[in-house]
Amino acid sequence: MMKRPGRPSIDPSDPSVRLTLTLPAKRYDAVFRTATAARQTVPEYLRAVLSRDLKNLNSPPRDPSR
Repeated sequence: MMKRPGRPSIDPSDPSVRLTLTLPAKRYDAVFRTATAARQTVPEYLRAVLSRDLKNLNSPPRDPSR
């Protein structure tokens, strides 16, 4: 059996879901500049940012009194 062409799975243990995102041109340009500076493609950059932020959502809330 031949492997499918293209990129490997993001996480082989968890199936991927297609996501469409619409941004204003100025916001996209800012994301593009930031991704380029980080030497990433826009999809790689957005996946990294979403992964980081979603992990923070699963963290317990901080106690503001500390």
